[in-house]
Amino acid sequence: MPTESLEVSHLLPVRPERIFKAWLDAGEHAKFTGGDATVDPAVGGKFTAWDGYIVGRTLLVEPHRRIVQSWRSTDFPAEAADSKLEILLDAVPEGTKVTLRHTNIPEGQATSYESGWVEHYFEPMSRYFTSAGSRLHGAQEALTDAAEHAREAIEHAGEQAQAALGAAGNRALKAAKKTAKKAAGQVKELARKATKRLAKAKPKKARAAKKVAKKAAKKTARKPAKKAGKGRRGARR
Repeated sequence: MPTESLEVSHLLPVRPERIFKAWLDAGEHAKFTGGDATVDPAVGGKFTAWDGYIVGRTLLVEPHRRIVQSWRSTDFPAEAADSKLEILLDAVPEGTKVTLRHTNIPEGQATSYESGWVEHYFEPMSRYFTSAGSRLHGAQEALTDAAEHAREAIEHAGEQAQAALGAAGNRALKAAKKTAKKAAGQVKELARKATKRLAKAKPKKARAAKKVAKKAAKKTARKPAKKAGKGRRGARR
């Protein structure tokens, strides 16, 4: 079956991430189009828009930059394959340039869809993203994102601190083991030297004791002899 393609662009005064999230959010998609929508934002997830007039699946996402979806409306002939819709988000100083590349459209329908993208998407999206409610929603999202980033930063800092503490503890333990080993070696060496000195000292003490005992024995032996000599001299007299 012959097909057609189209490409349309529009400037919106908000950040790419704001549009990216809104496009894949059922509630916001319904608000900025004016028709009911359902969206499963996961790759492979189904979506509907404009009260079921549009159906398809999300085929690819590049966060805040690009969304690719299969797309068909109830006006497609039954035998027609799904068309392909590519949403490109380019940051510019004024906000975001949104480009829709719509390919594989059944022949004769491209002109109708081109005007439909402008009238039923770009124009209501411009009103929606400049409304107070949208700005409030965007501020709430920004706060939520900031809180999430802060939580992640705190968790990361905690992990780093824990790792640093563990590393410091390991270093301290290694240093303590090294010091204890060194001290044990010193004590062992001191004990060896003390044992050696004691071994040398014992023979000297033993020899000194023998010498003293020998002198004492000699003195003891002399005393009775002297007494005996005195007794004999007395008898002679």
